[in-house]
Amino acid sequence: MKKSISLAALIAVSSLFIVGCSKDDTEAPIISLIGSNPFQLEMLQTYSEPGATAEDNEDGDISSSINIDASEIENRLPATYNVYYSVSDAAGNPADAIREVVVYATNDALAKTYNVVDSTFTAKDTLVAVFNYTQTLTASGSDVNAYSLFANYTGLSPAITSTVNGSGAITLGSQTATDGLGDSHTFSGTAQVTLNGFRLVYTDVNNTVSDTAYCRAYYTRQ
Repeated sequence: MKKSISLAALIAVSSLFIVGCSKDDTEAPIISLIGSNPFQLEMLQTYSEPGATAEDNEDGDISSSINIDASEIENRLPATYNVYYSVSDAAGNPADAIREVVVYATNDALAKTYNVVDSTFTAKDTLVAVFNYTQTLTASGSDVNAYSLFANYTGLSPAITSTVNGSGAITLGSQTATDGLGDSHTFSGTAQVTLNGFRLVYTDVNNTVSDTAYCRAYYTRQ
């Protein structure tokens, strides 16, 4: 005698069959960055996010769900920083991407007004004097900044100039100027951009009296 199969049993078997044949969503979304990567950002300029899109094989366009973290960027200091992008689809599959942001120095970025603490030393590193003054750097040409003042000198002519590269290294090439008293000076030195300005290490050779001073000047941007 055949036993009849109940309706409930048929439904249960059918449900198991359907679940067993369903396809799990294991494919992660794809994030596509808009704009340049790496992204070039001039020092002291504000980063403007170009954006990104995200496409999922099941959910379609999920760009509005992308989380963007640009908190690592420090626009005052030349370096390479990362912007992080992340998103997950409805099934929880994660995706991420990274954009590099290259902050680079220029003479225009350095052409600011600074509070300067300029210390003079002898060859034996003995402190001789400390001078405090305000210096406004002016941009001249495509890669040169001009200085009008060093230590306690006034009326330097011609103005002293420096160059800066993208990584923030400043070079004060050997150059001669005459101060307001008529003495001839030859200056040379190097510096590196910091968060709030730069630190210049230079020598001052007074050609008129045959004397050399060793100087460290901290430039703090106003």
